[in-house]
Amino acid sequence: MTINDQELAALYDRYAHIVYRRCLSILRNQEDAHDAVQETFARVIRHHDEFQGNASPLTWMYKISTNYCLNQLRNGNGRRNKLDVNKHEFEATAAANTGKLDEARVLVLLEQVDEETRSIIVHTFFDECTRQEVAELVGLSVPTVRKRIEDFLTLARSEMKVSDPEGGVS
Repeated sequence: MTINDQELAALYDRYAHIVYRRCLSILRNQEDAHDAVQETFARVIRHHDEFQGNASPLTWMYKISTNYCLNQLRNGNGRRNKLDVNKHEFEATAAANTGKLDEARVLVLLEQVDEETRSIIVHTFFDECTRQEVAELVGLSVPTVRKRIEDFLTLARSEMKVSDPEGGVS
């Protein structure tokens, strides 16, 4: 089943600005974010028949746009100069090494975790969502979201060979 022009226009009118904010938060460049929105909606057109309706269209488009933007960063096609990942937690992890987060290493770490955990990390650190908001977006409990974040931060500390902010060395 293909999407008709009226349905596409309704989706665009309702969600394009939200998808744009999402893309801008990841890519940190307005032009790249606009391109990402267009690519997101192009993929919505191409893959509309795959949308199962188990989640809202926005959740589906968030996933499409997030994957596209992360691929742009990873492939070097996007602007990599401002991967701004939640300053309080990740910068504390990297502070013992260089004082700032190594973008390429974070992207590699994101590739090492499953898609659900990756989504949790992106919602938490790129979108600055609360744990409750993340739990609702991914369909998990708040304690599970918290545990996934802790596990990812432990992995990040270990891979970056930095001290735990509470004093231990990972």
